[in-house]
Amino acid sequence: MQKLSKKTLFAYGCGDFASNLCWTFLGSYLSIFYTDVVGMAPAVASAIMLIAKIWDGVNDPMFGAIAERTNTKKGRFRPYIFYGSPILALFSVLTFTTFGNGSSAVLWASFTYIGCGMLYTVVNLSYGSLSMVMTTDPEDIAQLNSFRMMGTNLSSVLLNAISAPLLLKFSGAAGGYTAGAYTKVALIYAVCAVPLFYFVYASCKETIIPPVSETKVTVSTSIKSVLSNKPLMVIFAIQLCAMTAFFGRMGVVIYYLMYNVQRYDLISVFMMLPSLMTVIGIFFTKNYIMKVGKKKMLYIGYTGAGISLILIYVAGMTMGYSNIPVLIVLHALYGFFCFSFPIPMAMVPEAVNYQEDKMGVRSDGTSMATISLSTKFGSAIGVSGGLLIMGATGYVANAQQTPSALSGINMTANLIFGILFLICVIIVKCYPLDEEKNKEIRARLDQKAGR
Repeated sequence: MQKLSKKTLFAYGCGDFASNLCWTFLGSYLSIFYTDVVGMAPAVASAIMLIAKIWDGVNDPMFGAIAERTNTKKGRFRPYIFYGSPILALFSVLTFTTFGNGSSAVLWASFTYIGCGMLYTVVNLSYGSLSMVMTTDPEDIAQLNSFRMMGTNLSSVLLNAISAPLLLKFSGAAGGYTAGAYTKVALIYAVCAVPLFYFVYASCKETIIPPVSETKVTVSTSIKSVLSNKPLMVIFAIQLCAMTAFFGRMGVVIYYLMYNVQRYDLISVFMMLPSLMTVIGIFFTKNYIMKVGKKKMLYIGYTGAGISLILIYVAGMTMGYSNIPVLIVLHALYGFFCFSFPIPMAMVPEAVNYQEDKMGVRSDGTSMATISLSTKFGSAIGVSGGLLIMGATGYVANAQQTPSALSGINMTANLIFGILFLICVIIVKCYPLDEEKNKEIRARLDQKAGR
């Protein structure tokens, strides 16, 4: 099969850049928008996020099954990117608007957040599934997911660099960030995201077309085959744990920076530095994934990320939060070791091939939905769990925090999520496939397809 061009790889990377213009801002600032602007108690904000992810448990696999059974001239997944991205952009703005007070504000927040999550599923799951239908070349698949994660983290660098200054600018002389400022910043990102989604739609073609018989497999058969797919279930567990740590920290680190470090002038630096270092880490390691092996690279990445966060926690407890050089170095190390993040996504096609080889069923959409679900569950558990822990240790919005509350914020943002990264190492050991087995499976499938 012909190798993918650099333009195609670049275009694919733009997809997650666009997704995160909507999603990273939401992941980084929505919790503090709910507690410090809308005025919700941490437990209420936590409940909204958990309820939304429980619904995702139904919505994601359902949409995955629908997408993989779609049959149009444009493909199975690309039409959802074309039609879904403008609506996702709209809801990403509505999520940062306020409506009413008390229960009405909570209902509006629930509606917009759940709606945004559903639309993110439609667009991002379809985008993620493209990597499994654009090529069968293992190196190209790894490159696609590396470019994807570089797009993810470059967008995070940009958003984390400019979000805080933009919020301050649009808030004017007001103390803290205003509701209108959040809405304006979300609108800017939404307007920029849509053209990038259309660039992906135009540049990334579906070339792997399943036999008609496979698209007629019942939904129940697809779900059963996915649940019995051991490699996929291990990837689900890896992503659930890793994304709980990653998105959980992303959602609460703003509290750590505002209340513990107390350097508003450096918030954008601390927010963007890990993402920038992740891009550097992916760039320098992406060509070693196939040479060294995915499992070994995951061991290195998760161990480094976990130890870095634990050292940030220890530094705060022993040296205090004013030792900025040490904190900057440790945040940079944490970001670099997050180079491992594209690797589980590159393992999903392996699990799909395993499923097709063993069971005769290929469920691209449902499999990607399963991994997407682990990411969403992880983000909800991480952020909502973090908010509950901070609330239990004494956090009060817009107030001088007690020593207990500050310790709770530090523990939540660093120690707990650092330990979760180390747990990922244990889960990776359970993954049953390696490069040699994957080659054997791919050869059997190609022979069966007459390639």
